[in-house]
Amino acid sequence: MSIEAKARRYAQSFLRRPTDAVIALYAGESAALAGRPEVAAALWSLGDDIDPKMLRLEDDTRAPDEARKISSIAAGAIKKHFTRLHAESIDAFARRSGADTPRVREAIWPMTHDGTFEYRRPMQRPEIFYMPDLPGSPVEPTERFPWVNSLQQASHGIRAEYESAVRRNVEMTPYVAAGAHEEKWRELRGGQDWSAIHLFKGAARTRLAVDFPRTLEALSTIDLVSINGVPIEVFFSRLRPGAHIPPHHGLTNTRVTAHLPIDAPDHCEIRVAEVIHRWRDGEIVAFDDSFEHEAWNRSDRDRVVLIFEAPHPDLSAAERKAIERAYGDRQNWLKGRRRIVERFAGGG
Repeated sequence: MSIEAKARRYAQSFLRRPTDAVIALYAGESAALAGRPEVAAALWSLGDDIDPKMLRLEDDTRAPDEARKISSIAAGAIKKHFTRLHAESIDAFARRSGADTPRVREAIWPMTHDGTFEYRRPMQRPEIFYMPDLPGSPVEPTERFPWVNSLQQASHGIRAEYESAVRRNVEMTPYVAAGAHEEKWRELRGGQDWSAIHLFKGAARTRLAVDFPRTLEALSTIDLVSINGVPIEVFFSRLRPGAHIPPHHGLTNTRVTAHLPIDAPDHCEIRVAEVIHRWRDGEIVAFDDSFEHEAWNRSDRDRVVLIFEAPHPDLSAAERKAIERAYGDRQNWLKGRRRIVERFAGGG
């Protein structure tokens, strides 16, 4: 049996058992040996989704030596793949638009970066996407955003829609999923202390958005962070009395997170780096959540804010489009991973 035929057999085995991370690990190795690096990256990436430990076995002395070796190779290959994908995205954007975006070209995807780097500012550690040359401030002056006044004027109508939804018992979902593994989320995962009504989530419009026409109209004039033209995230965030969101970092420093408080009792605050801000009804706060931040509700009733993401005000229009292209290409590749494996397994 040829190396490629063996690799196809492994890929077929994974497709029959798509929740087995061990098969994904060995199938990826076989595809790599057959000279199919993209198939290998797809298999290893899918395996990482199933069990993140599979790409981190190098330091696990309990794992078999062969698995530890393959895991190390796989982790390096994934980093090379995604680093190359980012470069190709920015190259394609430059060819299509004629615009060079060096700050975006030099951006880093920390979890999959093929190389070493350092964060440049204290307490700022974006987890997914980092532009080192972009200026950063924990809290941005609202004067930098032309949409602030109009949205604040719409806050009463937005609050009315939220209260109507609550009266109709619209579903509140835990903001921290029950399956969240990190210890810092232990008190919040799967619970209602921090819950949300999502209008857009993961760059997709939810079924609940139709119940909030005035909210969507108020947001329609804002240049929201989007992928393929769809806002990545808009939601009402409810924090129950006594709840505490522990210190954590956001995904990227290329966005600001905007909060429009619609019910903000006293003793409800958010800390961003060393800045402590108290929410006030109808007064927007815009902050860079790539800085360490935490929040608490020490009142006797729910705190509710509308949350959305806007581009960082120091980004140029071309940079915004280049970033959206990079995110879109990465998301499209992730969505197409299984199809890559299927084509290879079927002889394509």
